[in-house]
Amino acid sequence: MIAALYSDPHFGHYNENSGGIIKLADRPFASIDEMDAAFIKKYNELVSPRETVLWLGDAFICSVERAKEIMSELNGHKQLIIGNHDRSTTAMAKLGFELVIERECFMFLHGRKCRLTHYPYAGAPYGRQQREDDRYADRRPPRIKGEVLIHGHSHAKRRIFQNMIHVGVDAWDFRPALIEEVEDLIRRFL
Repeated sequence: MIAALYSDPHFGHYNENSGGIIKLADRPFASIDEMDAAFIKKYNELVSPRETVLWLGDAFICSVERAKEIMSELNGHKQLIIGNHDRSTTAMAKLGFELVIERECFMFLHGRKCRLTHYPYAGAPYGRQQREDDRYADRRPPRIKGEVLIHGHSHAKRRIFQNMIHVGVDAWDFRPALIEEVEDLIRRFL
């Protein structure tokens, strides 16, 4: 049973030229080490060692050694749907993900069929710059009437747009979104 959803932490993502994810997503941290430590703490406060978290992509942008170190510090069982910054399914499994999914999966939450994937629909007008972003168009899911799309990728602060729920850390105070919280959003807004 999945206890929480988690997306786009970008652990270790620092770049001297661009500043990395802290600058790109306007995250309030002085360094990548401070960010990683805060994310590990928030994750472990919500996830017990016996719970399972489904990650919706873009886990690490760092060395394999650093990624393994971070994985060992995080509680629970970890499953992953590949995002645009993730390595191959084999490489991600070697980091410690118990299940690695190439593109998407489905589950029912609050009686609604939900598609879980890294990417929002093409043309979703929200994200870092609150504008449409159609990069990776070939990986974007099709719109299906009545379906709830649960995704990451956008780094938006907004959790809901149309029939989409964004579970990226930037929308959830840099922590996992508990399944109960996602179900509550579906109940109240979708």
